[in-house]
Amino acid sequence: MKVEMNLAETNEAFPLIFQIFFFCFGACVGSFLNVCIFRIPAGKSIVSPPSHCACGKPIAWYDNIPILAWFFLRGRARCCGSRISFRYPLVETLTALVFLGMWCLLPPVPALAGMFFASLMIFCAFVDIDTMTLPDFATVGGTLLGFLISLLLPGFHGIEVEGAPYFVSMISSAVTSAVGIAVGSGIVYWIRLLGECVFGREAMGEGDVILAGCIGAFCGWQGAVFAVFGGSVIGAFLLLPILAAAKLFGKKRSRKNKKISDGEDFGDSAVVPFGPWLALGAILYYMFLSDFVDAYFANFALAIF
Repeated sequence: MKVEMNLAETNEAFPLIFQIFFFCFGACVGSFLNVCIFRIPAGKSIVSPPSHCACGKPIAWYDNIPILAWFFLRGRARCCGSRISFRYPLVETLTALVFLGMWCLLPPVPALAGMFFASLMIFCAFVDIDTMTLPDFATVGGTLLGFLISLLLPGFHGIEVEGAPYFVSMISSAVTSAVGIAVGSGIVYWIRLLGECVFGREAMGEGDVILAGCIGAFCGWQGAVFAVFGGSVIGAFLLLPILAAAKLFGKKRSRKNKKISDGEDFGDSAVVPFGPWLALGAILYYMFLSDFVDAYFANFALAIF
């Protein structure tokens, strides 16, 4: 706790230094996440070989500076001129902004733990977009780490029982995390079963169930509930116009292009991964909405009982 107080005092004295540091640190973590997102699902090492172009040539350090390098190179490799995906600076910038926001909005301990949590969510979101799967080591491992952090750092959940021994606060925080795991995974599991009964096919994967439990480990049951339902609402608002446009213009394209076989109109059978919306809802709750959502559920419980 003394370390947290010292960090807070130092941050008040030199806020800009910390803000620049965590933005740059987040950009570097985002660069590493890009490597993980690309290599881990493909079964490749994240260590060897070092960063290299699609043509096989190593990338120089000055062409590998997070965020800036893509713009300096204008989105093309220096060695062969091949296109570099805009996703690289996107992930780096997103991670940098999240790290900066965590540090500016939260106390030191929740901020530092939140940076790890957000990195995990960003990794899972983009892997799910690419592969429609969620790696067990990230979801299961993240759940276990979230519970362990909650146990060792009671302040992570804002739980410190005044006048009681430290282990009492540890147990209370661990219980909060365990309840979050049970509620998060339980809700998505039952939604998954209901979807199978209604639609006759798998509505969500097992990875989504575990990811919701992972979110509950870090955010408690309130955060898990918000991630599931809030993430769904956000996803609907963002995706419905895109899917509608894809269906509309896809049909026009299919009529003009005779090479597209019957029944293959774009947008008719779009499959949307749920992991990114869970991750987005979790990060929004953790950074901005925890007080509001927790107060809402508290008032809701009082109104019932």
